[in-house]
Amino acid sequence: MKQNSKEKIKSVLGKPEKNFFVNMLTRDIELQDAVLDLLDNCVDGALRTRSKQLSDQDSFNGFWAKITLSKQKFVIEDNCGGIPWDIAKTYAFRMGKPYEFEKPEGTIGVVGIGMKRAIFKMGRRCYVHSNHEKDSFVVTIEPHWFDDTENWDFPAARERSALKHHGTRIEISDLTNDTEQAFDEGSSLWETFEVTVSEAYSYLIAKGFQIFINGTLVKRKPFGLVFEKGARKGERLLPFVYTAKVDDVEVFFAAGYRSPLKSEEELDAEKEGSFAARDAGWTVVCNDRVVLSNDRTLKTGWGFGGVPNFHNQFSCIAGVVEFKAEDTRKLPLTTTKRSIDPGKDVYIVTLRKMQEATKHFTRNTNRWKGHESEIKKRFEQTERLDLPELKERAEQLSLRSIPGTRARQFKPELPEKTQIQTSRRISFVRPTKEIDRVSMHLFDEIREPRAVGETCFERILDQTKK
Repeated sequence: MKQNSKEKIKSVLGKPEKNFFVNMLTRDIELQDAVLDLLDNCVDGALRTRSKQLSDQDSFNGFWAKITLSKQKFVIEDNCGGIPWDIAKTYAFRMGKPYEFEKPEGTIGVVGIGMKRAIFKMGRRCYVHSNHEKDSFVVTIEPHWFDDTENWDFPAARERSALKHHGTRIEISDLTNDTEQAFDEGSSLWETFEVTVSEAYSYLIAKGFQIFINGTLVKRKPFGLVFEKGARKGERLLPFVYTAKVDDVEVFFAAGYRSPLKSEEELDAEKEGSFAARDAGWTVVCNDRVVLSNDRTLKTGWGFGGVPNFHNQFSCIAGVVEFKAEDTRKLPLTTTKRSIDPGKDVYIVTLRKMQEATKHFTRNTNRWKGHESEIKKRFEQTERLDLPELKERAEQLSLRSIPGTRARQFKPELPEKTQIQTSRRISFVRPTKEIDRVSMHLFDEIREPRAVGETCFERILDQTKK
């Protein structure tokens, strides 16, 4: 009997092709965002390492990260405790967190691809040195790893660390052409990266975390909302405040005036020198990381749901919304951590309130339009409060519970321009026969009572002007 020589069917190949995987992993992330991913790892290390006293104070005093950019190589070094070997060998270098390690941490990292994606985005040779209190080691990624389709592991070895502190040092060389050009002195990234870091880590810097770029200490981008002093009752220049807990995510936001209302002449003058609205709009913070800074688009509710499109009349309005969660997967942010995920329930619920707050202040600016100078003195009696101070003062504002929710809010009664009444209605009742008689006298015909009354008034008014 002739034997069947056909191959037995069992399975088909399903493992990823390495070059395709690497290219797809890195194609949708900007280079500066890849660098920020590595900076996030430094912060996460500080969260793991800081003392109970610092944790209780929510402080990062004493922790730092130093970034060196050049067309030859990229280096980031920190004193944030290093990578524990048990974390390194099990999942820190894997392409995504294994399920058993996806537990609430309160960190910034989400899906466990940030470090690898950043390395692959920048270059083809990398050394990750970790000096942890329990062990020191180096993990090496060489160019040939990218061509070896079978082996996905990275060589590692114990080493006597050159670091004088417990921390991590990542050195990336054999930079891609795009990265080499971007890191060259004078490039657009070179010019803007410090500003990006200043915005994204504003609240971590405020808590004591220090970041250096090519030896220069980065200063935080300030934020402040107007808070009127004194015991004035009723109308006051105060922010709209909202607090809630949605799906284990703590939400706090404050929105209001960041500066005095400006006349059209002042706004036109600012256009000549700088963008008047650069500090306006909404800032969104997730676990202390700013993921949107001064946003004035649909993402934060501008231009729909009754909220007007942003224009410079509203450059005096700003808001900050903070989301905090132990389980970072519940936060409304994307994997690049440079935008929000609008489909998360917590963001959908919060966005409605953000829009309510925005409308409250845009309407108020409309009521003062053309009379902005009359309210400027009130702003001289105000403080400008940042997010931590706003959270402290919020309890003084008598927040009211929102029925059916775990939320509270304070909606301020804002000062309004007194509208001078320039016209009034005249209305009275007379017998129909009398109205018709007057109508025949005026028009030689019967007309509507309104026309009769208006004509009578106009004729008498004309006589007063003679």
